[in-house]
Amino acid sequence: MVEDRRDETRDVEAGGVKSRSIAYILVILGISQALLADGQSSWDPWCNYPGGSCTANDISVTRVYLAQNSPSSVTLMGTFSLNLATDRYCPYSVVDIYRGDGVTPIKLKHVTWLTTLSGGTSPQEIPLATITRPPDEPIVLKNIYVQWSASKSTCGDNCNNYQSSKCYKDPGPLVVPASLIANFSGFNVCLGGSIQFTDLTTGGYKPYASSVWTFGDATTYSCSSASPCNPPPKTYASPGRYTVTLRVTDNKGVVSTKSQSYYVWAPPVADFSYAQGCGFEVQFSDLSTATPTADVMPTITAQSWDFDGGGAIDSSMQSPEYTFPAPGTYPVRLTVTDSHGCTGFIVKDVTVNPAVQATAGSNSPVCEGSTINLYGGPDGLISYSWTGPEGFASSLQNTTIYPATLANAGTYTLKVVDEEGCETEAKTTVLVQRRPAVSAGADLYICETEEQILIAGSNSGGPATYLWTTSGTGHFEPDGGLSTRYHPSDGDREAGRVNITLTAVGIGPCGTFSTSDDMTLSILKVPEASINVAF
Repeated sequence: MVEDRRDETRDVEAGGVKSRSIAYILVILGISQALLADGQSSWDPWCNYPGGSCTANDISVTRVYLAQNSPSSVTLMGTFSLNLATDRYCPYSVVDIYRGDGVTPIKLKHVTWLTTLSGGTSPQEIPLATITRPPDEPIVLKNIYVQWSASKSTCGDNCNNYQSSKCYKDPGPLVVPASLIANFSGFNVCLGGSIQFTDLTTGGYKPYASSVWTFGDATTYSCSSASPCNPPPKTYASPGRYTVTLRVTDNKGVVSTKSQSYYVWAPPVADFSYAQGCGFEVQFSDLSTATPTADVMPTITAQSWDFDGGGAIDSSMQSPEYTFPAPGTYPVRLTVTDSHGCTGFIVKDVTVNPAVQATAGSNSPVCEGSTINLYGGPDGLISYSWTGPEGFASSLQNTTIYPATLANAGTYTLKVVDEEGCETEAKTTVLVQRRPAVSAGADLYICETEEQILIAGSNSGGPATYLWTTSGTGHFEPDGGLSTRYHPSDGDREAGRVNITLTAVGIGPCGTFSTSDDMTLSILKVPEASINVAF
């Protein structure tokens, strides 16, 4: 706590001559500040204190004060006013040293031998004692006492020799505060944020003469006679590593400086890509990058997706898939957070195209024996695949089946694949209509006396319209339909025979097809009856 260099000389010879000679030699050689231990039995360095007189005409100590040597060392100084024709000898100082409470002693009767006071009239600043203590602990000095002898013959450790010497007394207290330690706190921020620096300086002699901040970007802030000196929140214009310095000067001129580095983090750069899948599904991929600041490289730690512009978080996955409700353009926002807690965002308009939908059609219904045409869509897809009845298969977008049979009727399925690999399908039903196949019926016989005869035709094929015709001159009633009644004419009866034809013309897809069948109607004459009369 204190510098305690003890004078080991002892009055070991008669009259103490050897001892005083050694002390005198040490003083002449300028070896100062040798301390006498407390409680030496041979003398009390406080010879005249507190009861003695301390008057002197040739020397006076006008004040004592403290000078700071370092954060952990102070010097007790004295201002001496001299009016000396000759030197004065054996000066020394004594002081009591206490802890900051002024009660608990650290060192009592701390003695320091001084250099010889040279003759002259100029004031002199004389160091009285150099005192060390922990930098964070204040101390209190009391009972400050300075004494000197007008004659070197009285220099020594015999109290009686100092009874008539001159002295200076100051009961104190002089307070030595804890060492001045500049200190402050702050924190790292993301670009755009503000740092609140807080002055945490302690110790030193207050009020401080000045506190000067430098922020590492050519800007400063300062206070005079203010403690603490807290600058307003600091906002930096660009990211980087900034060295901030606080320089504090107390009112004794002691300076303490503290420097610390802080980061203004660059925000991450948000970006993403997307690809529409099958239907309205869209696959998103996070392409965001973290931005290094000085020598520190962060990482992306979180993602927040808003797919519909509603403001709510729809997904926290890194690269999610999202199904939109319908085609359209949607403002998709991605916000990313890095390991420093900094955020960046981007908004992109995402266009969701209508889903590719297969279409299938045909020229159904078709007539048996004709061509079935199958039509597929849309155009420009990667592949088309038809399947249908009777093991039908085709990889053509538009395909045909010829000749159409009744077995070809049924459902045909088209599967298509687009360039995204999406597959959809569509179906179409093909109807195959049979051709008409008519029969006029078996040949018939009628007696010439009969007025009409029922003719029943038949059709084992597809639907048709019917027409009956005759090689005779009779007529049909009705003249259409599969069944009719033929009324022979007299000419038919005279001829005894007519050919009757049933013609069928197809309906619908078979409308261009006709077929016919004949039958023969024989008209029999009735034999005349003969009566033989016997007379």
